Amino acid sequence: MPRPRTMRAPAAISHGQAAYVLERLIADRRITAAEIARYMTAMQEEIAALEQRLRALHLASSSTVSVPPPPSATQARPTARKRRSRKSAYPEVHASQQLQGRYVSLIRQIPKYKRARYQTIAKERGREAAITEMRDFLGR
Repeated sequence: MPRPRTMRAPAAISHGQAAYVLERLIADRRITAAEIARYMTAMQEEIAALEQRLRALHLASSSTVSVPPPPSATQARPTARKRRSRKSAYPEVHASQQLQGRYVSLIRQIPKYKRARYQTIAKERGREAAITEMRDFLGR
């Protein structure tokens, strides 16, 4: 039976050592530049959240203490776009998207060399017929 792993405290390393390790990780393709950028963004977000929490604590501790206003959106770091879920304008579009989702989820379960048959059925007779055929093939 293998021994359980124990968590070790990270060793204190210098800035130069950290830069070297980071360069080696990138060279060995164990970490990408995009991952590093994501960590840097997360660090900035954490700093901003801590600063906001400190401002709130200052306000809560004493109403007479003067606290500078939070930085405006133009002065703060750029934020990532938030994705919004959009509802389709028409029920027909929504139904078509659902049908397409069913079709895609089933076609991915079919072996690649057999997919052409179902794609042809979808083009000639429609996705509903192709879905029925794929369900029969998969035993559902």
